[in-house]
Amino acid sequence: MIEIYQSGYLEGVERVNNVKHILDQFSIPDFSSFFGKKIKTFETVIISDLHLGSKVSRTTALLDFLERVSFKRLIINGDVFDSINMKRLNRHHWRVLSVLRRLTDKENHIEVVWVRGNHDGYSDLLTQLLGIQFYNEYEFVWNNKKVLIFHGDIFDKFTSKHPKISDFADWVYRCSLSIDPKKMRIGHWLKRNSKTFIRNVQKVQDGAIKYAKNKSADIVICGHTHHVQDEIVDGIRYLNPGSWTDTPSYFIGLSENVIANTPFS
Repeated sequence: MIEIYQSGYLEGVERVNNVKHILDQFSIPDFSSFFGKKIKTFETVIISDLHLGSKVSRTTALLDFLERVSFKRLIINGDVFDSINMKRLNRHHWRVLSVLRRLTDKENHIEVVWVRGNHDGYSDLLTQLLGIQFYNEYEFVWNNKKVLIFHGDIFDKFTSKHPKISDFADWVYRCSLSIDPKKMRIGHWLKRNSKTFIRNVQKVQDGAIKYAKNKSADIVICGHTHHVQDEIVDGIRYLNPGSWTDTPSYFIGLSENVIANTPFS
């Protein structure tokens, strides 16, 4: 950990001196079509599945998001990293980590929360390296509603039972993204036509809804599937912001009384 910190990577390849200063320089996008009014600062934003270290991680779009969208709390719902092999991180990935570390500086008054994902490896990595609190699941009250957040991989039995098949399918999908990185037509076609993928999406949703009922939650938010969802099932609202390997990438924004799954780029 110390060697990584002292290497200078987190001080920034393409140094970021002050995140708040950067936020002030950029105009905040207008999300009024989703929230009914322009939001200057979100109460909470939730993103998932960054997969830093992967060639298809959309770090340019992610940095743009972190620099242009203002929020009081950022929740990363799992899979910050693609693997525990830190050598796979390039300078853009390290810059994302640098921005995340600086967001946690006390003068920014921003809370950053990390919820464990199945790709994240050592649970204390971001806690020690970036000062970000780690959770297996996270809950809070918003607009008099209980919000429950966890990654959702616990309900994906296929991945745990058939890791080699899952790894191969994941490799095929990533290859398709690298072939058509802008429109990702092949990747989207594979998702729409993969029965295993569709079943897993449904299983994660069903498991999350059942678990949310047991926890008396009103809203449950998962990641893991890379599939954007916003549905109401049995009176519980289920959301998934997809991933930052797909185009467009989404985030879940919470304003004073509206929660919405919102495309960024």
